[in-house]
Amino acid sequence: MTSHQLGDSLVGNCWSLFKRNSMKNIKQRLDAGLVEILDSLKDVFPLDLDNNLAGGREMMHGVAVQSVEIGASITEVERLEHEAPYKDGSFKVPLYIYKPVNESKTLPVIYWTHGGGLVTGEVQQDESLLKGFVQTFNCVIVTPEYRLAPEYPFPTPLEDCYTGLSWVFDSADELNINTKRITIAGASAGGGMTAALAQLVRDRNEFPHSLIFQLLMYPMLDDRNTVPDGKNDEENYVWTKENNIFGWTSYIGGEPGTDKTPKYASASRMENLENLPPALIMVGGIDLFVSECIEYAKRLNEAGVSTELHVYPGGTHGYEGLAPDIRISQGFNSVLRDVLKRVLHK
Repeated sequence: MTSHQLGDSLVGNCWSLFKRNSMKNIKQRLDAGLVEILDSLKDVFPLDLDNNLAGGREMMHGVAVQSVEIGASITEVERLEHEAPYKDGSFKVPLYIYKPVNESKTLPVIYWTHGGGLVTGEVQQDESLLKGFVQTFNCVIVTPEYRLAPEYPFPTPLEDCYTGLSWVFDSADELNINTKRITIAGASAGGGMTAALAQLVRDRNEFPHSLIFQLLMYPMLDDRNTVPDGKNDEENYVWTKENNIFGWTSYIGGEPGTDKTPKYASASRMENLENLPPALIMVGGIDLFVSECIEYAKRLNEAGVSTELHVYPGGTHGYEGLAPDIRISQGFNSVLRDVLKRVLHK
């Protein structure tokens, strides 16, 4: 056997082993620290968005109320509200701004986009998280209350996010920020929106400085991840295939996974990934999005974009927020802190 044949054989064996392991029941792969918390949430997740979108939104609003209550104890950070007008005056995007109280230094910025499957969610669901970020990283955070599908399908939500970011670039003096130090970030659908926003910023080339970084936390990147793939472990915690189909269908305004998906709607569809900001992608090993995250990281790296990928075995979608004290959550948050400190204050 030649060395080339041996290499092919080893790759084939490793791939076969990976496929056998991925076929294991998801419950067997679940991190032990998540079992109890997920069992306690079995009446909440997965959401039945097809039949009760209003209920899903109400649940997420409850999360927002709790987050605001928790964040109220962080008195060193203030929340301001603003509006970013469209150039044609057709709409003003509500913005929430989190900044340190009585800080005179010019600070870096995180432009954060919330999750919710493109159809639910609101800015204040992340208020305690974002106030914590401001404390930890001594930065300003701006986050848009973008409009949701299906009432407002693509491109409206993405254009809302772009308009908010444009306002940030124009507001250096008002916010006392350094527009050469802007990181864009988001989780879940917000992570997917962030990835698409990076592409749109690159291609429109309207801002005076490039973005320095993109943080993609278990991002919703690919509308083609909607068709069952034949595995027998299709039980996904928190965010399911059914949720994903509903979210993408609502956002695209038609059947996802076809050649009719518009450019920038699904970040993974972009053929050219060159000249995008450096990226950190973080995802649980049994998150529905793990394969698309790995593939996107691979393609970014091949396109010459500095990319760091972390996959956490046994982690579900959003697990670090559900169980912040378990080992894999501590690992997740440690990486997040180290990378953002380095990026924001380099």
